[in-house]
Amino acid sequence: MNPTTDEHDDTPRSHGGGVPDPFENAAVLDARSLRGLAHPLRMRVYQLLQKSPATGKAVAERLGVSSASASYHLRQLEAYGFISEDPALGTSRERWWRADHSGFRLPERLDTEAPELTTALRHAIAAGWTERLRAAVNEWSAQPEGWREAQLMSDRTLRLTLGQMERLRAELVEVLDRHTAEGGTGEAGERTVRVQLAAFPGADPDPASDEAVPEDVATTSDEAPPSGASRAL
Repeated sequence: MNPTTDEHDDTPRSHGGGVPDPFENAAVLDARSLRGLAHPLRMRVYQLLQKSPATGKAVAERLGVSSASASYHLRQLEAYGFISEDPALGTSRERWWRADHSGFRLPERLDTEAPELTTALRHAIAAGWTERLRAAVNEWSAQPEGWREAQLMSDRTLRLTLGQMERLRAELVEVLDRHTAEGGTGEAGERTVRVQLAAFPGADPDPASDEAVPEDVATTSDEAPPSGASRAL
């Protein structure tokens, strides 16, 4: 399975130790192409085609939308260079569509060049994350033994300098890239594992307010996590 499917990334890569860049074949967004993905439904269509080619009818059925809506968003994705017709699969009666890239990169400069569009794109990404996490929580307790215990939900509130946050980001990306490179071998028992990661500065609380010292959130681990943290294991 392609490791960059459904992912976005705006982290410059400088890999060492022979770890390949999982976004080597990703589309690099610019101010124009950004507009093509900055829509929740269009993002879902693109993510669906990242997994495998599909017809407009199949897209409509899988996403629960009208054929007209699916057709419109497919045409928009084609116009912005994200998908193309697959003549090897198509017939005179059906058009098959496939994604032209593996994931995409969101250059950080677009946050200043087109902030409204990058915000809209991140909202579309966050909506997908929420949907997948909700589905995972519904299946959490029903996962097979071993997989059930290996799952992780963790939420931390840290106090960091800019330099520390930059190092945290680089280290987390390195860990994800390393496991991406080591996985996907077809080994018996291998499963798709979704990792959804975000880190961002939050508003600092008023020292005089009750929020100045975050309280621990309930956890199932034997030891309480650091203040302002939660973890479901």
